[in-house]
Amino acid sequence: MKAQMFSTHISKYKSELKSFASIILLLVLGGTVCSAHSGKARYHIIIDTDTAVDDLRAICLFLASPELEVLAVTTSDGVNGPEQGWIKVQSLLRSFGHEGIPTGAGQAIQEEILPWRAFNQKVQWGEEIKIENKDMNSAVDAILSALELEEEPILFVCLGGLTNLANALEIKPEFHEKIERIVWYNDSIDPLSGTNYEFDKKAAHSVFSINVTLDAVSNNSADAQVINPEFIQYISDLNSPYAQMIASTHSDDEVIQRITTGHLEFWDDLLPVYLLHPKLFVSQTSKKSAPHKLFQVQDWEGVKAKYLEILTSRNQVMSKVFKGFPDLQELYADDVQPYMNGIIQKHGKEEWRIGVLTNELHGHLGIYAVVGAKMGLRARQYFHIGVDDISILSHAGSTPPLSCMNDGLQVSTGGTIGHGLITVSPDPPFQPKANFTFKAKSVCLRLKEKYWNIIRSDIRTVIELYGLNIEDYWKHVRKLALNYWLEWDRMEIFDITPQN
Repeated sequence: MKAQMFSTHISKYKSELKSFASIILLLVLGGTVCSAHSGKARYHIIIDTDTAVDDLRAICLFLASPELEVLAVTTSDGVNGPEQGWIKVQSLLRSFGHEGIPTGAGQAIQEEILPWRAFNQKVQWGEEIKIENKDMNSAVDAILSALELEEEPILFVCLGGLTNLANALEIKPEFHEKIERIVWYNDSIDPLSGTNYEFDKKAAHSVFSINVTLDAVSNNSADAQVINPEFIQYISDLNSPYAQMIASTHSDDEVIQRITTGHLEFWDDLLPVYLLHPKLFVSQTSKKSAPHKLFQVQDWEGVKAKYLEILTSRNQVMSKVFKGFPDLQELYADDVQPYMNGIIQKHGKEEWRIGVLTNELHGHLGIYAVVGAKMGLRARQYFHIGVDDISILSHAGSTPPLSCMNDGLQVSTGGTIGHGLITVSPDPPFQPKANFTFKAKSVCLRLKEKYWNIIRSDIRTVIELYGLNIEDYWKHVRKLALNYWLEWDRMEIFDITPQN
C-alpha cells in the first residue's frame, strides 16, 4: 500500500515537474516578440491611396503590423476616382473594426479615365454598398488634422499620385517640418517617370522641391516578381483577418484571371515591407537626386517571407514579462481548459491574454470584468492603436458587480489608474458604458441592451437558486463568465457612437 502511494506521489511530482518545465520552456523559447516592446507603434503614418488592387494589399499589410499606427487614410485620383476610392477605404476599415481611423477624399483631376479603372472598381474592399458618402471629409483636411494632432514624427506613405500632399502643404507649408519622411511607390526619380508620377506631375515636382527626405520604392528591375496563385494560396492559409481579406478579394474571377496571366505584380504592397525591412532593398539612386533615394528589391525570397510574416504579426501578443503568453492548457484551471482553444480561435490571442490578466487582477472570474476587457480591446481596435494611448470615462460606477467592468477596461487599454488615464463618473445612471478619447476624437461604447438583459436575468436566476455570496453563487457566476467570454463577439455586442 505504501509502495503504491509512493508511486502515485512520484507520478504526481513528475507531472508537476513536467508542467513547470513546460512553463520555463515557454518563457525561454516560446515567444517571438521582443519582451521589451513598449506596446506602442514604431512609425506613425498617413496613407494616401488611389485604391488599386495592389493598394488594398498594401493597406492590409500596414494595418496588420503593430509597428505601425495609421493616423489617416486619404484617397487620390488615379486608378480609381477619389470618391469611389473613399467608399472602398471606408468599407475596408469597417470590416476590420478600424472605423475610427480618419479618412478623406481628394479632388478629381484626371482628364482621361485609365483603361484599368473598370477592373479596379469591381474589386470589393468590403461591404461597399453600405457606405454613404454624406460624411466624407476632404483629404487635405484629414492630412492637416493628422499632422497637427500627432506629436511624433510622421511618415507620409503615398500609393498613388502626390496630389493630396502637395495641396495640403500649399495651405500649411510649415507642416512639412512634421513629416520625417515620404515613402512613395514610383518607377524612377532620376529622371522622374512612372504611373504615379504621371497622375500629377505638377504635384510631384512641388513635393520634390520641399526639404523632406523622400524614399521611392520600385519593382522596376530585371527580376521583378509577379503575384502568382501559389503566393495567394500561402496568404489564404494564414490565420489573420488581413490575410483573409487579401485572399478573398483575390479569389474573384477577374482577379484570378490577371493573376494566372502574370498581370499582377508586387507594386505598392512593397512599401510596408520596405518600411519594416529596409535591408531587403538596395538604393539605385545617383548622387544628384540626394536626399531622395530610389530603392529596389535585392532579395525577393526575403521580401515574400516578410510579407507573409507581417500579415500574421498581430497574432503574437505583446507581453512585458512573458515572451509571448502561456497558452498550454495544462497551465490553467480545470474548468477553464475546455474554453481556452475556443476563445483563442474565435477572439484571438490578445483577447485571451487580456481576459486572463483581467480576471487574475479582479480576484475571480467576473462577468462585468470580461465585458470591460472586451470593451477596451474593441475601443483600441476602433482607433487601431496599442496600449497607454487612450483615456477612458467609465459610466459603470463604483459599486459591484457593474463596477467590475472598470478592471477589464484598465487591463485591455493600459489606461490604468496609475497612468491617470481612467476616470469613473460619479453621476448616475450607471451602466455598462464608457467613453474613449484618442487624439481629440471620442467614441462611446455601450453593451447592447439585449446582452445586458441576459446578464441581469442570469444573475437573478443564480441568486434565486443559491442566494448571494455563497460558494455555489460564485461557481455559477464563474461558469457564466466563461460562457460569455467564449460566445460573445466584441464586434457584435456593443453599440458604438462617435462623439465628435
